[in-house]
Amino acid sequence: MQLFWMEMRKIFSWKIVALIVFVNVLLYWALLEFNITYFPNGRPSGDIFAIEQQLIPKYGADIDEEEYKDLVSMYEQEVKKANDFLAHDPKAQEVGLTTYEEFSNVDHENELQWEYYSYLVFHSKEDFPWVLQAWESFIERYQSKALQSEIEHTSGAQQQRFKELLNDRKHTIYSGIVLDNFQSITENLAIIILFSIAILLSPIFLRDKVTSIIPLQYTSKKGRKTFWIKWLAGLVSAVFITIVLMIIYLTMYATNNTYSHFDLPLSSFSWYYYWYDMTFLQYIILTIVAIFIVSVLLGIVSMAISVFVHNTIAMIGIQIIVMFGMIAGVTKYMITDIIWVLHPKWLAPAGYILLISLTVIFTLYAWRRESHKDIL
Repeated sequence: MQLFWMEMRKIFSWKIVALIVFVNVLLYWALLEFNITYFPNGRPSGDIFAIEQQLIPKYGADIDEEEYKDLVSMYEQEVKKANDFLAHDPKAQEVGLTTYEEFSNVDHENELQWEYYSYLVFHSKEDFPWVLQAWESFIERYQSKALQSEIEHTSGAQQQRFKELLNDRKHTIYSGIVLDNFQSITENLAIIILFSIAILLSPIFLRDKVTSIIPLQYTSKKGRKTFWIKWLAGLVSAVFITIVLMIIYLTMYATNNTYSHFDLPLSSFSWYYYWYDMTFLQYIILTIVAIFIVSVLLGIVSMAISVFVHNTIAMIGIQIIVMFGMIAGVTKYMITDIIWVLHPKWLAPAGYILLISLTVIFTLYAWRRESHKDIL
């Protein structure tokens, strides 16, 4: 046990910890900061999100015909406010935009009208141009035939899934703003965690190899069991740093206040369709579990690389190739889009089976190599 804690202290040396903190700060500002600080991003996204927070507690995931009429009446109330403003605004009277219908159908060739329209939309403090645009997006999504279009342009299992959605669900009008934001955050979160684990575990065996300590370790009382103690320390370290970073970054994500959407089924979000029926909260949990599994598997691969290489340059070169593969393929297809209907249903399970198989092979090969190594 004492050797285990010694290995843990070596893994979390102050230099490595300082490097991980620096990399995390750098990658946070490059990858995550925008999606956390600026959510919802601009208008009408902010107006759509505010309306969704108003509608979800009232209507839930589905809106029937009667509720739709109620929604339209709320929209008409907003139109009435806009008409009242335009009817009493001297500038609107001057340019001939006295109703919201005239305002929304502004003549782009009419210079005076276009200047007034641009002023109200982009420079004034009036909210109605954006608020009404947000309400109209809800109505358009309710009236759209998106699923029917997807059925016509797909085949096989994907087409069958779209037919199931069409038969089993009511009309839904919620946007994909919240889901898009979460996916962008988790994809970049996975990248940050993977970089951190690679930095943490890549030197675990190479460090002792360079300093010629391994022959001494293998001739000690523990003998070659030292290999497995290091391996266990590396796994525990990968789990620990993954949990810590997830807690930190998911706490930041919580400031986006998307709790109102947690109980919505994924099928209620526009733009996104999935193989399985689950709520947004269940999807969050699935994504967290996926990141955790991939992180631990990368930790194993990083330790295996540390066993095989003989110098830092070789280690960095191989890790660059591994990280490229993880970022280009694994984070997208096995985390963010893990159950996306436009990818084959078997893709993510097959990817995990392959990745787990490779890590087991690397582990066994690394142990076989070390167990037969001559001690000079």
